[in-house]
Amino acid sequence: MGNKLTELLDLAKHIPEKYLEEAITALKGIKQQADDDKPTANCPHCESDIVVKNGLKDGKQRFLCRRCGKTYGESTNTVAYYSHNSETVWKQVISDTVEGVSIERTAESLDLTHQTVFTMRHKILMALELDDPPLISGVCEADETFVLESYKGKKLDADFWREPRKHGAVAQNKGLSNEYVCVCAATSRDGGAIALTVNRATPSSENINEVFAKRLGTAALVICDGSKSYDVLEKKGVCNVAHIPDNEGKDDGFYNINTTNGFHSFMKERHRDARGFATKYLNRYNVLFEKIYRGSKYLVDEIFSKLFDGQNRHNTVAATKSCRLLNI
Repeated sequence: MGNKLTELLDLAKHIPEKYLEEAITALKGIKQQADDDKPTANCPHCESDIVVKNGLKDGKQRFLCRRCGKTYGESTNTVAYYSHNSETVWKQVISDTVEGVSIERTAESLDLTHQTVFTMRHKILMALELDDPPLISGVCEADETFVLESYKGKKLDADFWREPRKHGAVAQNKGLSNEYVCVCAATSRDGGAIALTVNRATPSSENINEVFAKRLGTAALVICDGSKSYDVLEKKGVCNVAHIPDNEGKDDGFYNINTTNGFHSFMKERHRDARGFATKYLNRYNVLFEKIYRGSKYLVDEIFSKLFDGQNRHNTVAATKSCRLLNI
């Protein structure tokens, strides 16, 4: 959507004082016109369309359902339920989340606190995470990548097993160690992607089955490297598996995992830009990466529509801090 909201805020800051009242009156008129023109949503409790306006609360329109007698607001059962910010602000936060804009930069551009934007972003990520996992099929490529663990935002105990490090620092030990967490990922050549973290170090057969069993169609062909852990998918009847080394000498360019390697690069670039994501939130970001990798230009609008469709997308601040956290 571009950062038109930031442009508007910046413009408002430069209006001469003698024109402020005129500008405020004009904006109030525009908002009132928008409220009057906005169609009334069906009741989120019984889906009835027999509803009437029922006054304002905190400047937001309330409605009364004539069928079930319950009241609701425009944001009821959406990700913005109980939020003091408008849908326009939420859409900008969604856009910045998709584009990889830092929380601090979003907060500054929207004149919000860091904590407010952090909470909004994690409400968005958690709502996406609660969706059913994506299912990919056809010719798929699977491989794992590794990211440095992070306790970003948490003060480590004095007896913690390693020394604290700055954001973006490298591991203390060379090579693969318990400082890294594994992201199991797969991409479909038709466009889908999945990513999930369930372990540290190299994944076992149980880890592979846990990640992919419910995310791969039975007709899928999974191309992977030489790791035999992926054979569990074929043994359990999840899908067919082919290893790259098994096809050496007859490879016509079909047997490769280049698309998944590109997905890995995309995720690692986002990690570098953010100087790491807290490991406990890693799977929330993995879900985001699944959705935005090779996404269309309409992706922000698609996510916005989903989160504001009234289908119980709301989650509390307490839930974002405690539910579905990664603990490995």
